[in-house]
Amino acid sequence: MSETAKYRTLVRWYCLRPDGEPGCGIDLASGGDPVVPWAWQLELPHDQYAYYNSNQPVRGPIQLRADAFHHRAVEGASLDFVFCSHLLEDAVLDEWPRIFTLWSSYLKPGGYLLLLIPERELWAQALAKGQPPNNSHKHEGTVGDMSAVALQVGLEIVEERLTNLFPGDYTIFGCFRVPK
Repeated sequence: MSETAKYRTLVRWYCLRPDGEPGCGIDLASGGDPVVPWAWQLELPHDQYAYYNSNQPVRGPIQLRADAFHHRAVEGASLDFVFCSHLLEDAVLDEWPRIFTLWSSYLKPGGYLLLLIPERELWAQALAKGQPPNNSHKHEGTVGDMSAVALQVGLEIVEERLTNLFPGDYTIFGCFRVPK
């Protein structure tokens, strides 16, 4: 089961417009398993994806190929949501403000930046219990890390908390909004 699949129920309603219709959004580093069926999917270029994922194939079609940390994926202020599950921790904390700025630039006023990252201590516990390590991690967070960066770049905090959806869950969910 993908990381995204574990948390769909937690974030799905943020992917809807206020009228309940599907919002226009993107799932960064989706692996072919988007947060909602209508989300565009961005994934690494083929060779980089194969290296990062030990030559495992994507689970479904990918609409866009680029490095989510460095390349503008869509026109600015055009999306209702940006979702990213378990990618931000692959960047050092000093890079987070630039990444938050890039990703939130895709959002319309009132749009949501939806992020999932591993919590540092819970991740260490999962590793001790046999969770395979991820050598790409540069900064597993603590609750509050994402909110501090969001405020720094002018986003509103909707929520940031441990997900606690199942035994052994090590994830922090952060939801941030572009001011209206």
